[in-house]
Amino acid sequence: MSEGITIELLQRYIGMPGTMQGGYVAGFAAGDADGPIRVRIRKPMHPGESLVRTVEQGEALVHRDGELVMVASPGPLHAAPRSPISRTSIDAAIDRPLPWDPPYPDCIGCGNKTDGLGVRIRPLGDGKHVVAVWSPAPQWADENGVIPREFVWTAFDCVTAYVLFVDPPELSGGGAVTGNIAAEFSDEVRVGDTYTFQSWRERDDERSIICGGALFGPSGLVAVADQEMVRTESWGFEVPSEPLAN
Repeated sequence: MSEGITIELLQRYIGMPGTMQGGYVAGFAAGDADGPIRVRIRKPMHPGESLVRTVEQGEALVHRDGELVMVASPGPLHAAPRSPISRTSIDAAIDRPLPWDPPYPDCIGCGNKTDGLGVRIRPLGDGKHVVAVWSPAPQWADENGVIPREFVWTAFDCVTAYVLFVDPPELSGGGAVTGNIAAEFSDEVRVGDTYTFQSWRERDDERSIICGGALFGPSGLVAVADQEMVRTESWGFEVPSEPLAN
């Protein structure tokens, strides 16, 4: 087993009120692995807590006060990359106002805080896709101008979850929370460049909803991800009965 790495969970990195953003903590679990790697989130995590990450037999194990809360393991994605949507179509979508209020205004990824990641998310307008544009600010970069992976995972979490508002599953009602999220990287995200996301609903059933996502940079595909959102009775993203935007 590797020597543990500890992280203190800060209020700045929440998603839902009082709960850490799922992509952010998943990115800590995944570390700098290019993947494909899948992170299974076993318990919600909260600001003020500490996590310890160790590696054992090829898996990253994350504990909170001795309790196992996440496992990151090599494994295939549930979604394959799709052809990139044209920048003209994405820019046209971004120019339109968001047709719903951000569900969690304080979320580090999709909220409206001035110190958030600054990812601009919109429905594409085809009833199937969500798109986003991101020009990462220097404050998020390391000394080499590279954006740490946990913030890319954060953005993927929000962009893929927003698909529920555009293309909800046939079985509506209740809530949905991140059960597991996976990613595979072929490049880094860097300050000074502008990136685009696209996401879509891959498939769903009575237990979960799987959404896929892709990230493109100036040189092409940067990363592919998927998020499996597990259905709940009430907690988490509200699963709408009809699209909030077309």
